[in-house]
Amino acid sequence: MFRFISRMLGLWVIAGGFVAAVVDGMRSIAASTPVITSAAAAWSELAPSSLGALRGAMEGRVGAEAWSTVTATVLALPAWALLGAIGFALLAAGRRKAPPIGVIP
Repeated sequence: MFRFISRMLGLWVIAGGFVAAVVDGMRSIAASTPVITSAAAAWSELAPSSLGALRGAMEGRVGAEAWSTVTATVLALPAWALLGAIGFALLAAGRRKAPPIGVIP
């Protein structure tokens, strides 16, 4: 059951990454210059209150430096790249294991 949920979520997250790449492409064509939306900018456009809640939780539990480190590294990535990486990680987590060599299932 975990493998099914992991694969399903992985496919949905990869689809979201593809949509983010298409949106960046359309914005780049319209602006006649490359436009890359960071994950923080995309998140703040879609759900600003959840981003603020995550910031408050991280600063309260881990510290303000942890939030600045996460913001500087992870949330500065392009949204399509971050979603694609998370999606492929979920797909890999839900992958069936290969049977050992010489064992007939």
